[in-house]
Amino acid sequence: MINILFIGGGGFIGSNLVHTFIKDKKYKIFIFEPLFSNLNRLEDIKSSVTVIRGSIADYDLLKSIVEGDKIDIIVHLVSTLIPGSTYQDFKNEFENVVFPTFRLMELCSEKKIKFIYFSSGGTVYGNSRNGEKFKETDKLSPISYYGLTKQIIENGILFENRKGKLDYLIVRPSNPFGKGQSLHGNQGFIAVAIGKILAGEPIEVWGDGSSIRDYIYIDDLADALYQLVNNGVNNEIVNIGSGFGYSVNNIIGKLRNCIDIPFKIVHKESRSVDVNTMILDITKLKTLVKVKHTHLEQGIKTFFNHSRKTIQGL
Repeated sequence: MINILFIGGGGFIGSNLVHTFIKDKKYKIFIFEPLFSNLNRLEDIKSSVTVIRGSIADYDLLKSIVEGDKIDIIVHLVSTLIPGSTYQDFKNEFENVVFPTFRLMELCSEKKIKFIYFSSGGTVYGNSRNGEKFKETDKLSPISYYGLTKQIIENGILFENRKGKLDYLIVRPSNPFGKGQSLHGNQGFIAVAIGKILAGEPIEVWGDGSSIRDYIYIDDLADALYQLVNNGVNNEIVNIGSGFGYSVNNIIGKLRNCIDIPFKIVHKESRSVDVNTMILDITKLKTLVKVKHTHLEQGIKTFFNHSRKTIQGL
């Protein structure tokens, strides 16, 4: 039995990872979430997982879980920031997430626990000069506090590996979308657009809609991480994306193709924290796992139909 602790396992990405790993009976799953967090995404499997409520800043609690439950792997998914976060948000993130994470990494190193960190392929690389795909070896040049924080924690992991021989896996996902994603959040263009369409409201587009992103269906992301863990991939940094780029205008066109509800677009002034082009090179990923790729339009249709049924209570 492999005991795996998902810190932030009740969120959008975390809950989908949990639903994937729980299918394999060799994993015993523990989920660490704040007292105030909503665990509705885990409602169907709550009897099969162990949920611990607390703060990542509570080192003594985490240490007792790690030791008491003999945790073998920790998957860290916690961040309170988004690309548009302010300096004050950044400062709070250091106190509430970054420093506690560094201490947790030391504990993992001491206890020989594998530490898996969800970074952000969408923000750590920064702007693309000529629209080229980003490789794991490219220089990191984030332009938002969100991306900077991810880079700092990545550096902390590499430091702890050099200092204490921490076993790690850093994954840099592109823009995931799909079941469990908030339709009314501050990020995730496809999800927010679907939310606006279902509410009969116009879709807001920052700038002229030319910015390009790499979108990955959440099932494909979860499957890729599951394979990376099962295959024993260790001490690596891996992009997880589709390898394809679509502009916001492309996505709007695909929404019109996939959805039978008319909608309007409202353009707003572009933001300096948004990168112009972000497409991930997944060559390395393909050497490590059998990559699944859900076609973008099929993913949108599946996500939209699930969202509509959920809202209508069907």
